[in-house]
Amino acid sequence: MISYINWTIKNLEINQVIILTNFWIWYEIIINELIYSHIINKKEAELFVYHNITENWQNLFWFLSFEDREFFKELIKISWVWWKVAQNIMSLWVSKLKIAIYEDDKKLIESIKWVWKKMSEKIILELKDKDFIKNINLQKEIKQKQVNIEKTTKDEIMSTLTIMWYNPKRVEELLQTLPTDYDTIQKIIPFIIKNI
Repeated sequence: MISYINWTIKNLEINQVIILTNFWIWYEIIINELIYSHIINKKEAELFVYHNITENWQNLFWFLSFEDREFFKELIKISWVWWKVAQNIMSLWVSKLKIAIYEDDKKLIESIKWVWKKMSEKIILELKDKDFIKNINLQKEIKQKQVNIEKTTKDEIMSTLTIMWYNPKRVEELLQTLPTDYDTIQKIIPFIIKNI
């Protein structure tokens, strides 16, 4: 089973990437908008993948971190939550999702495409007692402050997100509430996409 790949990007689309490994093997990996925004200007990188195998098909899913991958695996164990729904859910920050589950915030989870009321209740019920929810460090994960961003970096962020049809005014608002350690384009763009 595949869990980690060092790769070179050969083709990138909004929902998938085709990569070439060091062993000359080509893989097609499913991604979401968050991943897309993170790798849009990269030629190569390392990735965490989840190789999902069923009786009828198998897919590879790309994640920014081991934590994200493990959260996705827990989501698809829940009845009604198939991989496309889980991908939509993962379009929010995992830390934001954990806080929503911890605080029983059904409205936030229901706001995600293809997630209805009963499903959001089931997600909260099934995940609330998991260690990664019970041990959440809320203060660390939600602490935010205004970050000073260089004009050239800000312009590049605005340009990239405008091309992706995001509302410039909303992007501007989110740039004022970045987490304390978000000081690069690779961190800022995914943050905005998840919170817009």
